[in-house]
Amino acid sequence: MEKNEKFQKEKIGKPEYINKNCWLVKSLNYSPAKRCQYCELKFHNCLFFQYLIISLVLILFLLTLSFLIEGEISKLVIISIFVLVITYGYFFNKSTEKIIKANFAQRKAKEALEELNEKLEEKVDEQTKEIKKAYEVEKRAHKELKRLDEAKNQFIMATQHHLRTPLTSMIGYLDLLFGGTYGKFSPKIKTTLLKFQTSTQRLIKVVNEFLDITQFQLGKEVVTLQPNVQVEPVLKEIIEELQFEVKARGLYLKLEKLGKIPKIKADPEKLKVALFNIIDNGIKYTREGGISIKVNVSDSNIQIAVKDTGTGIPKEQIKTLFDRTFERGKEAKRIHGAGKGIGLYITGHIIKAHNGRIWAESEGEDKGSTFFIELPVG
Repeated sequence: MEKNEKFQKEKIGKPEYINKNCWLVKSLNYSPAKRCQYCELKFHNCLFFQYLIISLVLILFLLTLSFLIEGEISKLVIISIFVLVITYGYFFNKSTEKIIKANFAQRKAKEALEELNEKLEEKVDEQTKEIKKAYEVEKRAHKELKRLDEAKNQFIMATQHHLRTPLTSMIGYLDLLFGGTYGKFSPKIKTTLLKFQTSTQRLIKVVNEFLDITQFQLGKEVVTLQPNVQVEPVLKEIIEELQFEVKARGLYLKLEKLGKIPKIKADPEKLKVALFNIIDNGIKYTREGGISIKVNVSDSNIQIAVKDTGTGIPKEQIKTLFDRTFERGKEAKRIHGAGKGIGLYITGHIIKAHNGRIWAESEGEDKGSTFFIELPVG
């Protein structure tokens, strides 16, 4: 039954539609007028049927009135009444057909709108549930990432603490050995101990770098600025420390003749780390030639330029050179596979903390590069 009603509703408005509510249409088994294919009303609610009743009452009224006034009903009155009824009926039929069609169209539009609204509400509810679900997943993922990040930072800090103590002791014992506390030893043993000392110092540097990265990412203050810091002694100390490796690789490392360099406000230890990273970086990625360091002075700042004859830097990497951690270019990996990809990141943060500026320039691969560091005077 419900299926049949649904089928009938789908056919409404089409010529084959049969209004089962109307006894006349049901009896005839077809729609007697075009307007009937849009109608679902019962016969006694039909506008045209109501018109016929009103017309019949009007005709009887006029005939009765005419008879009462003139004593008889003239043919002219009868003809006039029937012409009036037929003419009015024609236009009424047309107007009712338009009204029924308009009502049908309005109803269909309303039904379509209600159906669309229901579907839209269902879709909105569905999308809202999906968004809530995605939000909860993202929220849980964010919490997990935060937990993992905190665990990572704690691990790095704990590792740094537990590694630094024995490494410091090792450096202390090496100093005692070189100082003659345990007697003299052969040149061969001395060379071995020098290598051991260099490796230990590098390991201490790595531990400190990991600690610095953690501190930077946590937003903690790593740099403590002090007044009247001299740059020249820092540069000479770095060159002295790196001379052993430079000679072993057959390169040169030179500090061009310096004029009077004004004192700056800096953290000597962290400034040394930054400059060491840049110079050491140049040595690692230079196969022939070497590294030259030049200091230029102006009224407002000093500029330290570290120029190498190494592999150079692709243009697409220069802009993000100091923003990446644990990322290195293909050529850098090929030449120095053991690199960590954190030195330039740390250097960038240290120079920024000194209210300075750092950038690199290179004409391309295998054309060398120059790193510039600007620090304010005063």
